[in-house]
Amino acid sequence: MRKTLIFVFCSAVVMAGAFAANRSLPIVEQNTPAPVAPLSEFGVGALGRIEPQSEVIHVNAPSVMEPPVVEKIMVRVCDQVHAGQVLAILDSNRREQADVDLAKASVLLAEKSLAQVKAGAKTGDLRAQEELIARTRERLKLAEKQLERAQELRKSKAVSEDDLDTRVADVDVLRRELAQHESVLVALAEVRVVDLEKAEAEVARARATVQRAEADLEITMIRSPIDGEILKIHTRVGERIGSEGVLDLGDTRQMDVVAEVHESDILKVALGQPATISMRNLNTTLHGRVIEVGRLIGRKDVLSSDPVDDTDARIVEVRIRLDDKDGQRVSGLSWAKVEVTIETSKSHSSSTDMSDASTPAGAQELPQ
Repeated sequence: MRKTLIFVFCSAVVMAGAFAANRSLPIVEQNTPAPVAPLSEFGVGALGRIEPQSEVIHVNAPSVMEPPVVEKIMVRVCDQVHAGQVLAILDSNRREQADVDLAKASVLLAEKSLAQVKAGAKTGDLRAQEELIARTRERLKLAEKQLERAQELRKSKAVSEDDLDTRVADVDVLRRELAQHESVLVALAEVRVVDLEKAEAEVARARATVQRAEADLEITMIRSPIDGEILKIHTRVGERIGSEGVLDLGDTRQMDVVAEVHESDILKVALGQPATISMRNLNTTLHGRVIEVGRLIGRKDVLSSDPVDDTDARIVEVRIRLDDKDGQRVSGLSWAKVEVTIETSKSHSSSTDMSDASTPAGAQELPQ
């Protein structure tokens, strides 16, 4: 009997509690719409990094079969350099310089040969050949006179037939010698077109060799692609260039902030929107404006220190141009982590005003 009374009492307590809880719940009408969360008045927040407007350029060695060794480093960190300035020299520089000198000497030799062909024979050779021709002519005249006498004497049989034949042979030999000497003189004075073209081709080939040698020499010198500042040197003298390159370079005269905006917020960001940037080691904030909105969705590069943060979040990079004064303050803090707030409230209100203005008076808006 006692157990029955206890059971009845507990059941009554439970029923009374359920009835009280049911009366405390509000009555929700079926047609009452759910409340909509208002838009944030502070804009879009994101993590980001500071970098030069040119981005950080990893200056590497030219593409060669084997990674080269650095022989000289011509700059130091914080040095200001201009485009085309030599930053480093590789160990093959002296060998390539010798090849350039040899190629230039070959050009000089080919040009001298061309000039020699154009000039023809030497004046002394021409005069010597002319004297030889003149002497041969004198000998020919003498032989012809002796032949005439022998022919006259042959009529009176004062000269034998053999002597007459000898005189005739001497005249023929001298005539052939004279013709040969005259041909040699013509050959010495003649400049053939084929010889000239050959000499010009030799000059062209030698000059092409110089261009090739100079191109190989240029590979041994690493030059700056832009005007900027040396940010970091990865390879020292005597070291072989690795995957990081020789050094990092950037144009720090104007600094930017690259904000990693979550893909769900990127449609709220537009060009020209103001942005506020803060750093933990700075007591003041930096200011800038959005100048570029990325077109690709990727993964985070700047990670938060919050252990529950979504490290695999999909983001879009938004570039913010810092004001000149603020940019100079952080010119030496490339890749520093910052917190960015892009003010989207003004642009949102302006777009809302434009949509309201575009709606005709009296037109009924469609339900969302």
